[in-house]
Amino acid sequence: MELSILKQYVILSINPERGRIMVDGVRFRYSLAGALLMDYLEKGEFLMENKLIVPEFRKNGDLVHDFFADIIAGSSKERKISSWVRRLSNKSRFLFRETINSLEKERILTIETRKFLNIIPYKRYWLTDKRLRINLIEELRGILLYGRQAATKQRMLLGLIKTSEGYNILVKEKGEKNLLRKKNSEFLKGDTISGEINQAIKETEAAIIASVIASSVAARGSH
Repeated sequence: MELSILKQYVILSINPERGRIMVDGVRFRYSLAGALLMDYLEKGEFLMENKLIVPEFRKNGDLVHDFFADIIAGSSKERKISSWVRRLSNKSRFLFRETINSLEKERILTIETRKFLNIIPYKRYWLTDKRLRINLIEELRGILLYGRQAATKQRMLLGLIKTSEGYNILVKEKGEKNLLRKKNSEFLKGDTISGEINQAIKETEAAIIASVIASSVAARGSH
């Protein structure tokens, strides 16, 4: 089954034992927007000109794909990736909900609704086959720890893990987190793919990091 970068990132971000997202909430919100843009980029649905996104979308009937494609294509002006990361992150709840619903329809996970104090509803997400997530993790660990070749999607997923500080996803043994962070930074610096894709990925990563920092500063200033 060929899954989008967005869906793979969501699957990786779910703690299979607790049924909830294990990535920091603010970073996760911006990284979801980045994952969506990386999907468009991987499919060749936008070009980069002077750091601006030039859309070339092809509607495919997928609700998330077409909804956000309309937003970007309908903009009154071309914008930088950093601008779109911030704008699309404002709809992260919709993006996450529809992605989760799609994964449920594909029978990749089930959604359980619980109630806190029998009043406040919340959800838990259970993978129907944990091996899917395990295999994704092993592929990414193989790239970082054993120098295996990375496909474009794997390169993008490692970029998202960096920007979201989601290294706990990849950790299997105590003390590995710093090693994986170091190996990932070395890999992303040394990795070379087609110029336009590489540049767009780096700008997406930088935009997510900048947005997270700005959000954190604003939050501290409000207290």
